[in-house]
Amino acid sequence: MAKVILFPLPARTGLVQSMVDDLLRVNGPAANVFWRDRIAGIVSDLRQSGVVDTEIRTEILSLQDAIQQELRNRAASMQSHGTASA
Repeated sequence: MAKVILFPLPARTGLVQSMVDDLLRVNGPAANVFWRDRIAGIVSDLRQSGVVDTEIRTEILSLQDAIQQELRNRAASMQSHGTASA
């Protein structure tokens, strides 16, 4: 069986930034639905590529960390530029 070499999800800056952009546009239950749908799609793609569930879990958790960090970075940037909304 061939081993699939992943391009780590957190290193995919376009993916991280697009997910953060989308998350900043939705709130409450809609954000939860968005997150679950996007992650389900990514998990499905990884499974179809032959990635095992333990590695998928690691990738998704790392992606989540990268997204949280980008959200923090943007919040800090907005705050330092005086563009944070109340």
